[in-house]
Amino acid sequence: MTTINNPATPGTFQPQALISVEERMAAHPEPRWSEKVVMDGRNRVAMISSPAGTPGDPHLHPDFNEWWVILNDEVQYTIGEHEAFVAKFGSVVIAPCGYRHDIQSFKGENCVRAVVGPETSNHDLKGVEPVRQVPLDDLDPPNRIHTSLDYMIARHGLEKSWSEEVLLDQRNRANLIHQMPSSGNRPHWHPDMDEWWVVMKGEVEWRVGGGTEGRGPEPTDVFRAKKGDIVFVESGRAHAIDTVGDESSIRLAVTSPDVIHYYLDDPNAPRPPRD
Repeated sequence: MTTINNPATPGTFQPQALISVEERMAAHPEPRWSEKVVMDGRNRVAMISSPAGTPGDPHLHPDFNEWWVILNDEVQYTIGEHEAFVAKFGSVVIAPCGYRHDIQSFKGENCVRAVVGPETSNHDLKGVEPVRQVPLDDLDPPNRIHTSLDYMIARHGLEKSWSEEVLLDQRNRANLIHQMPSSGNRPHWHPDMDEWWVVMKGEVEWRVGGGTEGRGPEPTDVFRAKKGDIVFVESGRAHAIDTVGDESSIRLAVTSPDVIHYYLDDPNAPRPPRD
């Protein structure tokens, strides 16, 4: 398996504001590869690709929750004593700490998932194969073991904008956000954490740095992201996010659990320290 931005090699990681899963797949001629794509001070996020039929490597983590976002094709998970299930594009899958998990590429030549865990994670603890299997719990978000994009769309619909937390633990808060065409967020910045997103539907424009709504300097960076793209913005940089085109958008926003927002339209809020 080819590995790029290897976390075992200090100083090799180069953060990017926009990471395209299509471009990353095209950059790898072989179907099995791994590439680190985000380091946010809490997590190491890596894209992992393998073809259907690749054997898994069952293991567990005793002190943190590991989780994934499916970016291409289909992946099968067996987590703890729960029955195996298949996760498709846009699914968020969580293995709670202490739960043995077995991951196998299920369907497709490039079964790509983004794995989220601490920099020091490893597969040293293999655990014991469960002696029984039980159905997945049908609980409300957050922290369902399998939260599919279809489930969230069926839960809220696509007729209006909405947001719901799908993951909350000691390291992360992940909100799934649906926005109607020509709508956007309230521009803001975060003083003490990087933020990143996965676009799951539609096209989204980020304006990063500078002022907003015609006041203050122009944005330093403007770029558009589409389905499957990952976007990263460092702490201290203002960002405005808008749905563009005729289709509504859905994105997964990942922050620290105690995230602080300073809004640019609040005259009493501090100004962002970085362009």
